[in-house]
Amino acid sequence: MAADPQPSFAYWAPENATIRNHARQPCIWIAESPGGSRKHYFGDQCRASEFQRFVGQTIDALPQKPANATWRLTCSKCVAQSDLEWTRVNVYYDQETRVIDEISWP
Repeated sequence: MAADPQPSFAYWAPENATIRNHARQPCIWIAESPGGSRKHYFGDQCRASEFQRFVGQTIDALPQKPANATWRLTCSKCVAQSDLEWTRVNVYYDQETRVIDEISWP
């Protein structure tokens, strides 16, 4: 990992990506994949790290949404608005099997 300081979690970074600090913004990280794609990370304000254990399980395994949380459940291939709501947890699942593929922030 090339980042200093390192992010608290790396669940958001694609496999084999290099994680670097944003050049101008502290506490923002960028994962650069070998193919050239980039994914930004703004910290764990949405608390997605707390729910990573549910990846690979069906959406029925999720606990009840905490009262102070914002979640969006959507199928992995469905269209979803690409806004940057840093406090929202996105749960992406396979529409046929209902198995969770990813839990992340926007």
